[in-house]
Amino acid sequence: MSREDVIRHIVERDLHNQGLSAEVVLKEAPDLHAAACLHFGTWDTALQYAGISIRRMISEEEFSADRILKRIRAMCCDGYDMSAQHNIRRDRRFYDAARHHFGTWRNALREAGINLEHVRLPKKPRTLDKEKIILQLHKRHEAGLSMRRNDVCLDNRALATAAINAFHSWRRALAAAGLAPEELLAARGNRWSKELIIEAIQDRQREGKPINYSAIRREDSALISAARRYFGNWSKALLAAGVDVER
Repeated sequence: MSREDVIRHIVERDLHNQGLSAEVVLKEAPDLHAAACLHFGTWDTALQYAGISIRRMISEEEFSADRILKRIRAMCCDGYDMSAQHNIRRDRRFYDAARHHFGTWRNALREAGINLEHVRLPKKPRTLDKEKIILQLHKRHEAGLSMRRNDVCLDNRALATAAINAFHSWRRALAAAGLAPEELLAARGNRWSKELIIEAIQDRQREGKPINYSAIRREDSALISAARRYFGNWSKALLAAGVDVER
């Protein structure tokens, strides 16, 4: 591959919105990366000769789809305001990157595994009713849903926040509900594995049950939580199970 071929391939990848980071190119086009290093010394130098801004590449790596989803989950669990308006003001570059990858801010929240029905928190906290919180925790436990703090935050942030505020910690809230925090969390952590998640998805597909995100959220949110924990998001779990995501 000549110097001109390297430049042409880099420009073509850029025009088709294909990744140009060294990590991506090494995985998808190792011959191109090797030729670029042979002719230009480094991959970054080859990008510069092709007219690609290194500063732009650093920005793209900083705001990759996976990093955006991880940051959104962390923000949700840490109690940040998840509204679009707030995040536009808070970090416009991050907000724009999320829209670039997922189309809309709501799509980015949904892909991160956040239940949009319970994502908003009241502006003024109401009087906390410990008995109602305990009742909701029992209902969640009886439904077989994950009781891990982060999973509950993504699924029902209002409940998680109310429980933590009322009992001063998630562990104390579980203890007040009589749910034996240590044993319960350990059991929930061992309930799933990658193999069991893939098997569950394939079973639903064989039985003709819907496997789109919205349907699974309604029918088996525990599976959604496990898929997010082991694969990063629902789409990646589907791909691992051999499902044609595009279709």
